[in-house]
Amino acid sequence: MTMKALTISQPYASLIASGEKWVENRRWPAGYRGPLAVHAGKGTRYLDRDELRAYPTGGIVAVADLLACMPLASMRQVSRDQKIQRTDLTVGQVLDHAHTEGPWCWVLRNVRRVEFVPCRGAQGLWEFDGELNTKREGED
Repeated sequence: MTMKALTISQPYASLIASGEKWVENRRWPAGYRGPLAVHAGKGTRYLDRDELRAYPTGGIVAVADLLACMPLASMRQVSRDQKIQRTDLTVGQVLDHAHTEGPWCWVLRNVRRVEFVPCRGAQGLWEFDGELNTKREGED
């Protein structure tokens, strides 16, 4: 199976996999929409090495649907009730999400945790070519 993938630092990759974080923040927009493999990077930017032991790194942890990519500054200038295209969300819901920081907000929905698949990540959107097994509800 080939799909687009995005490498995300821990703990954020795991927060996406759990469904807690459904806005990913980037400095660049994505023209791509569709399935996105969430790759947990090996970096220690946000956690020290001891904290990282609690999180899987260096592999795919989830698949989500990338439905929208919007600049934070633009969202702040429109009605909070405005619907975000291709989603069931309003601008206000995205702005109020605990993980919305921008400058570009990638809106993720339909997150499916997968069995960990070790692989190398890359910068930007990259192609993942491998097998993924979706975990059942309640599995870790």
